[in-house]
Amino acid sequence: MTVLTTTLEGMARRDTKVFYPSYQGLVTKLLDRSWTVNDGMDSEQFHRLVESSIAAEQLQTRGLDASVHTIAPLALQEFYLALGVSEMMETNHFFFDPDELEVRDDMVMFVEDADETTVWGVPIDQTSLPDPITFRRTVGADEPDHAGTWETTELTVSELITDILTWNYSEDDVD
Repeated sequence: MTVLTTTLEGMARRDTKVFYPSYQGLVTKLLDRSWTVNDGMDSEQFHRLVESSIAAEQLQTRGLDASVHTIAPLALQEFYLALGVSEMMETNHFFFDPDELEVRDDMVMFVEDADETTVWGVPIDQTSLPDPITFRRTVGADEPDHAGTWETTELTVSELITDILTWNYSEDDVD
């Protein structure tokens, strides 16, 4: 009897985009136009910005790895690559630019409401997951560690992004 063993790593296609097509589709659905390459961010530029981010500096100060993969989960990475320079980044919610990603209470913050009273993030120890659950902080991003509380949204990163963008555009804008 021959036993075949396979590892997930051997089977994984590292260059396959998982969330990217869905994010691209939001442009057509919500803005009534086709997605263009100008909506997204160049991969090299994205990596450079994340690696020079506030979060990267904070992790380096703590002696931790400060790579793109330890700061941004795959769902967030692909969001920036698909929509990182589009007008969708700043509506009633402000998606942080990659170099503005920041850590508070061991959470990587990536979006804040227009009133700067609520911020959303993911636990730093879950950024290796492709699409981790997001948490909402009861105070804005400028408040120091241990201010406010973090509550689960029970939404993954990709679900939260899609919900925020869909909510930010009126029904009149949706086909």
